Amino acid sequence: MPLTATFTEETVRGIAPDEATFKKAGEIARSGKFANLGVSADGSWLLGEFAGVAALPYQLSADFHDPAIPVLRSNSPSRVTPDKFSLGLLLSYLQDPDAFAPREPGDELLIKREKKLAMDEKKKTGSAAPRKISKTAPDKKLTAQRDALEVLERLLVEMVAGGVWFSPQHVEKVEKLSKQISDASIPAATFGLRRLQLIAKQKDLNEDDKVIAGTDVIAAIWSAVKRTRATLAGKPIENDADALYEDLTGKTWQTNDLREKGCVLTELSLLELAFERIDDEARQQRLEVSNLLDLTSGQIYQAIANRPFKGLNQIPQQTSYMTPLTVPEGSLVPGFVNRRLRWEKGSEHLNENPPGDLLEKALGLARTDFKEALAEFRAQLKQPLAPRDAVFFLRCEKLGKVGDKVIIADADGTRVELKDRRKDYSNVANLVRAAGMIGKDKPAVLVRFYVLPLTNMVLAVPLAAVSAKHHLRLGV
Repeated sequence: MPLTATFTEETVRGIAPDEATFKKAGEIARSGKFANLGVSADGSWLLGEFAGVAALPYQLSADFHDPAIPVLRSNSPSRVTPDKFSLGLLLSYLQDPDAFAPREPGDELLIKREKKLAMDEKKKTGSAAPRKISKTAPDKKLTAQRDALEVLERLLVEMVAGGVWFSPQHVEKVEKLSKQISDASIPAATFGLRRLQLIAKQKDLNEDDKVIAGTDVIAAIWSAVKRTRATLAGKPIENDADALYEDLTGKTWQTNDLREKGCVLTELSLLELAFERIDDEARQQRLEVSNLLDLTSGQIYQAIANRPFKGLNQIPQQTSYMTPLTVPEGSLVPGFVNRRLRWEKGSEHLNENPPGDLLEKALGLARTDFKEALAEFRAQLKQPLAPRDAVFFLRCEKLGKVGDKVIIADADGTRVELKDRRKDYSNVANLVRAAGMIGKDKPAVLVRFYVLPLTNMVLAVPLAAVSAKHHLRLGV
């Protein structure tokens, strides 16, 4: 007999204590590690086992005696309630209800149900003494976020007033507080605090340089505090609030919300120009980035996998596409110069036989005005919480060495200096060698603009070079 209660994925999201747990539950539901899945004869129980890290599988159950408020139970070591495994059981049922065979709950579960029913009845008929109302998970999270922001604000004032922000006492407080801010799910502030720690530990920076570098980061953290407070309070803030939503709140944009905002595109024709792997110590993540050229609009979108250093293998790698692809429907996450593009994995179609004029078409979409690109990048930098880099596809009138520098220039003579950020690999050297293969053709170069610390000079790392005959990826 099928389950008598009905529920949806949104119902499960509402039961989850936070979005991160819900996302992990989805991964668990797709993992194929469930066993002994069952539904009771009266349709009020879902049962299952999950092969976790323990010697014995976790025992999971969902009691639908009250169809509107299922009681989820799990003997996993997780401290979160309900945990990702019991939520994964519900999502697994939504994915494939036929996988649940007839199975009855054991006596222990039946006793627990009876005890809960008795307690519920007692609450209805008990004394008239006021009942202490426990906070829900969202309420607790909101309180934790507000408390953490208050502590962080006091620390920032203390650091600025003290003059030397990187004193051992301040650095120790930053390290302790970053854990509290991280637990409260305030990513923007967490990343800023970790960047401060990294600057403080940099041995090649003197005290003056640390003051200058730290000042910019402290300003960004201060902005994060103010913006996060406004967001949590539901107050209207600047127009880029949507672009900062995930980093300010720790929540993830959902496809339905993006659809309501008109951020869903259909029949996208894309060409991956370059693929990057970036280890971000402040985020403690490996970012795998597919830089995609929209063959209709010329926009550069990015498909990104954020893979935490701890648990790297639990997040799938970002696919690199060596041939053009078509995406039937994709969602554009609010952002700045480079919007993040998401779609249901596996829905894309790869074109194994691209048209012969594909590269010429790509060349025609490259930007020819370097000043305009630089102005757009500098406009992004005016927002303290925006990324400090951006990717552009630029058509070059000139490419070569000027003294000991490698530069690209547009038809008006506006130059951009190319410079590697890594010390163990040279994209710039690869581009110089590629120029010999390209010959006299005027290529388009995909570059990542960034700001040289302390000088505020805009430089660029070349990622790929495209001519009418060649598409050369310059990184590893």
